[in-house]
Amino acid sequence: MKRFLLIAMGAALMGGSVSAQDLASKDPKNKNVVLEDFTGRKCTFCPDGTRLAEIFSKANPGRVVIIGAHCGSYAIGTPDYNVMVDGANYGNTLYREPGVDLKGFPAGTINRRLFAGNSQGTGTAQGRFSWATTGADVMAEASPVNVGIKGIYDPVKFKLYIEVEAYYTDDELNATNKMNVGILQNGIWGPQTGASRNPDAVDLTKPNGNTYRHDHMLRAVLTGQWGEEIANTTKGSLFAKVYEYDVPQKIGDADVDPTQLEVYAFVAEGRGGVLTAEYVDVVEGTDPRIVDVTSISDLNSSITGVNIYPNPTAGNTTLKVNSENSFSATIKVVSVTGAVVSNSSTNVVAGNNEISIDMNSLEEGMYFVEVSSQEGIVARQSVVKK
Repeated sequence: MKRFLLIAMGAALMGGSVSAQDLASKDPKNKNVVLEDFTGRKCTFCPDGTRLAEIFSKANPGRVVIIGAHCGSYAIGTPDYNVMVDGANYGNTLYREPGVDLKGFPAGTINRRLFAGNSQGTGTAQGRFSWATTGADVMAEASPVNVGIKGIYDPVKFKLYIEVEAYYTDDELNATNKMNVGILQNGIWGPQTGASRNPDAVDLTKPNGNTYRHDHMLRAVLTGQWGEEIANTTKGSLFAKVYEYDVPQKIGDADVDPTQLEVYAFVAEGRGGVLTAEYVDVVEGTDPRIVDVTSISDLNSSITGVNIYPNPTAGNTTLKVNSENSFSATIKVVSVTGAVVSNSSTNVVAGNNEISIDMNSLEEGMYFVEVSSQEGIVARQSVVKK
């Protein structure tokens, strides 16, 4: 039997339980680490920080997100590796935040938390020699939320789609959290002071002095300086969204190589207190919201066909559903922002069903009509109100 999940391009999957979930685990898990590495190409000891971060990451596969943020006076000049967000240097804003108290480079924060006895000063900024120790403490803690992420690059449209989920396995203490999503790049060859302190990243055969390989370099942040609000943090709630990014040929002075991109997502209590994170390599494909119905053959559902007409509609439209079994159904009309604008109940019978949908009062635009049973969403069809 097949479940038909028809999703049109151009609409974001927003937070809320109406979204189908397949990225974030529902099983309770421990926290993952976010290591925000404040670095710079003119910083003599930064390559040693990078080396230690890589050792920590490789010892804990899939558990450590390294975000290399070039910032501060060591990042001024050419080549320019800085990232601007909301009109300001992202790394500068981050490490100058009250409570960070960075005293010198390299420095980093582990999940933006204060670890007594490991600070450079009195804040969350730590020197490189304590990252692995405090990171291990984080990974031993239970997380109230799991994060899932997928990065897909469309080489025809030069567009990157980042699909993100956050599922709460327990109530979080804060009423709201922040979702943070960004893009990293590996394999950026350029100059670096003190490069010999990270010999695995050095290739002296590279031309023009570009002999140092910068990995996990921050290239873009898609959710603003401090993240996008997650409005529901209670047990069983789900935040889900697809972010789009037009991939340029260059960011600053560095070429963008889509085959070397990583994407990350982390959930924070607010400006600080990262709860957990996830990162993946970007793969080639198309918009994940376009699903080929013929490829979905392993999902259990009694729905064998779905259509909606007229589409576009000026008012009323009809949802046609063919089902192998009878069941009690919930019919929702959902806007592209995730708002449920209509909610009703009906009985779907075995065979053909025609369900009238009143869209007269809705504004022009794209909507989704969803059919849910006890097993969740079993059909989802896009419709345009003109």
